[in-house]
Amino acid sequence: MNSIEAILFDLDGVVIDSEPLYQKGEIRLFREYGVEIPEDDWLLFRGSTEKLFYQMARDRYHLQAGTEDLRKKGRGYVLEEFAKHLDYMPGFTNLMKSIDGQFKVGLVTATPADMFEWVNLRLNLRKFFPHILTGDMTSRGKPHPDPYLKMMNILGVLPQNCIVIEDSHHGITSGLRSGARVIALTGSAPYENMPDVHAIVTNLSEITPDLIRSISA
Repeated sequence: MNSIEAILFDLDGVVIDSEPLYQKGEIRLFREYGVEIPEDDWLLFRGSTEKLFYQMARDRYHLQAGTEDLRKKGRGYVLEEFAKHLDYMPGFTNLMKSIDGQFKVGLVTATPADMFEWVNLRLNLRKFFPHILTGDMTSRGKPHPDPYLKMMNILGVLPQNCIVIEDSHHGITSGLRSGARVIALTGSAPYENMPDVHAIVTNLSEITPDLIRSISA
């Protein structure tokens, strides 16, 4: 049996309730270019880095605007939504209390460092996570395993002794490719389209010490 030593968290859609806010800001941006993003396309984008998202969207919808111009304007709209509505995901603070002192924890996000710091100023994420890896700290982001492998190296733990909590296809794939056990939180990736993970939950309150022990068995 491999005992779990560390729990690694994604940020958007796992720690903070930001996915609907990203979507509102991005819908506003692309409507200015006459584009209505199909519902299925959001699954392609979630979990990607900010830079990759705008590159993919620009190419997919044949936009004439430059990627950097799209990124700057889109981030502005997203931050407007964040300023009005950003909060932790339901069940997050209680989960952190329940695992406090029992496991090492790390935050692994595709969000770039400057945007992460904006969020941190409002929600004090560093209170929960002494180790944080942002989207610009590895040359390859999710769905590659590099971000999670780097965090495991920082924490000094092996993949088989880690649980990754993710909500997007990119993030889940990254966690699985790293060799960790993965708990998928439904939301960004619908239940029926979920990759083959070790557990699926609909709310963070379902992640208990008993569930963690059952995954490590």
